[in-house]
Amino acid sequence: MFQNKFYLVLVIAFSNMFIINAQSSKITIEQAVGLALKSNYDIVISKNESQKSKNNNTLGNAGMLPKVDFVASGNIANNATRQEFSNGLIVDKTGVKSQNINTGAYLTWTIFDGFKMFATHQQLQELEKMGDLNAKIKIENTIVNIISAYYSIVLQKQLIIGLKENIFVSEERLKISEKKFEIGSSSKVEVLQAKVDLNALNSLLMRQKSLLLDAKYLLNQLLKQPIEQEIDVTDSIPLVNQYKYEDLKNLILSTNSDLLVAQKKIEVSKYMIKEVKSIAYPKLNLNANYLFSRAENQAGFSLLNQNLGLNLGLTASWNLFNGLNNVNNIKNAKLDLENNNYDYENLKSLVQLGLIKAFKKYQDDISILKLEEENKLIAKENSDLALERFRLGVSTFIELKVAQQSFQEAIVRLSDAYYNAKISETQLLKLSGGLIK
Repeated sequence: MFQNKFYLVLVIAFSNMFIINAQSSKITIEQAVGLALKSNYDIVISKNESQKSKNNNTLGNAGMLPKVDFVASGNIANNATRQEFSNGLIVDKTGVKSQNINTGAYLTWTIFDGFKMFATHQQLQELEKMGDLNAKIKIENTIVNIISAYYSIVLQKQLIIGLKENIFVSEERLKISEKKFEIGSSSKVEVLQAKVDLNALNSLLMRQKSLLLDAKYLLNQLLKQPIEQEIDVTDSIPLVNQYKYEDLKNLILSTNSDLLVAQKKIEVSKYMIKEVKSIAYPKLNLNANYLFSRAENQAGFSLLNQNLGLNLGLTASWNLFNGLNNVNNIKNAKLDLENNNYDYENLKSLVQLGLIKAFKKYQDDISILKLEEENKLIAKENSDLALERFRLGVSTFIELKVAQQSFQEAIVRLSDAYYNAKISETQLLKLSGGLIK
């Protein structure tokens, strides 16, 4: 089965870095991909299409095996018969009955067809491989979608955690403002502004939870689970950052699935040319049949005629001229091969361009991620310091609010940076053929 060839063997470069949560309610990325490989409709359809290509790859479909038919027929007749023979005998009867029975097994076997059967068989083998590759592309695309949906949930969870941290600061700010107002060291404006900012954060938290649910619904849909089924994922987005451009560049021509499909199209075109050329050769068929026939007549020269036996024969044919159609067909087949070669070279250039851009984007995303990690630490320290200064009365609520906003923005940027880096890593793996093997 195609399934046993590769598609249950998932190779994700960062798999060893996954954090397996002890809670059974949390699903890992490996488990999510495993569920998708079993139930995703696109993958199931691609598996069936691949199996069809395998089913078609047979000696019989290539024309290498004989064809055997069994035929039987019989009839009964009731006629008026008049026969006049040269010796003057006249037979004139009515109600003459006759019976005819014919049965037999007929074998036709093409012994030589200008090597067409061999070219067809090789073409079917390439089409089977192409079916596997097309299924692999479907699997790769599905895995990319699963990874994107899975870590979108992680992203929303991280944003919620950051919001809760900021809400805690706002709650502390409100408490401090209320105490200051009670003792008359600040105006009610600070209290009201603190409440407004806190409510705004709580509102944003509600929206973020709604986005989290939407992300879970999408993952359930991709996994073909009940949409509203409770599902949870890990809390982190791990990265490797161990890829080298030269290594990927050297592998891409032999591992990129789209390029491999294009190569198979070229091979199929070559065998199609051989098929068309085979028409110029003679064709030789072996014919054999084992027949039984019986004819009974109540009138006539032959009252009974019965045959039983084996018959063998050869049929040779050679098309000498067909209106130059074969010449044109060869020309068109060669043009198809030429076009497929051009398609491959064009696709190779696009894939190489895509690799350069994807690798550069991945490097940029990793660099941005490092900056945002540092920024979050700084923004967190600044927020804590601003809160303490506000508690001691040496800073204004505006200073604290600005620090809070900076901290919230840093959380969002860092979460986005992790997610973007993971998507870049996944696209890089897909492009280089390293997502599955």
